[in-house]
Amino acid sequence: MNTKALDFFRQNYGPGRICLVGLTDPLYELIRIGQAKITPDHRRSKWNHAFIMGEQRGGPGKEKIFILESDIHFSFKEFQFINGPQESRVEKWCKDTIEHACVLGMDLTPQEQQKVIATGLDIAYDERYRYPIKELIGTLWAMLTGTLHKRNIFDEKYAIQCATFVRMCYQAIGKDPQVGSTDDLSNTSPERLYQSNLWTYRRELGYTYQQPPWRNGDGDTR
Repeated sequence: MNTKALDFFRQNYGPGRICLVGLTDPLYELIRIGQAKITPDHRRSKWNHAFIMGEQRGGPGKEKIFILESDIHFSFKEFQFINGPQESRVEKWCKDTIEHACVLGMDLTPQEQQKVIATGLDIAYDERYRYPIKELIGTLWAMLTGTLHKRNIFDEKYAIQCATFVRMCYQAIGKDPQVGSTDDLSNTSPERLYQSNLWTYRRELGYTYQQPPWRNGDGDTR
């Protein structure tokens, strides 16, 4: 458990706020590298996943932050496999391999906060939805070919990537974080959420430590 990351999320908790994380696990690195085409410096993105802060539950001193996300979760320990939108706890992403963390927010009314969370819960508990590996590949392909404005080539009605899930929840209150963007909803990415200038709240946490072996000698993967 990375307690520094957990403290960061606790200190910046707000119902309905958006969180971005960047981890150094090989699979997550591929997602970050794949977004290099749309970063300002064309280096790999800091971010591989996006989720929404949901309710905070528990007694005084024992509060737990629940999150809403679209992901594939598999646990041998818990004998659990979840594919798609789900409710989790923020500790899930406070791993020792976390390299970057960010919390983004808008000036939402309590009613708007509740609507964002309610929308996320409705999707999370709708068993028709799932996390689309093919659609993720389709978005990376759209970045490479400059076709983010077109519908994802692998788009399916009940397939939702993490950043698409976040964007849908905010569209439910009429505050699309990518309003004015030409990116199709099915091609939403964590990097594009980060680049939005509509956030009125932005806090970021970064780490410096020994780079994993698949990085270049300068600590970066192009």
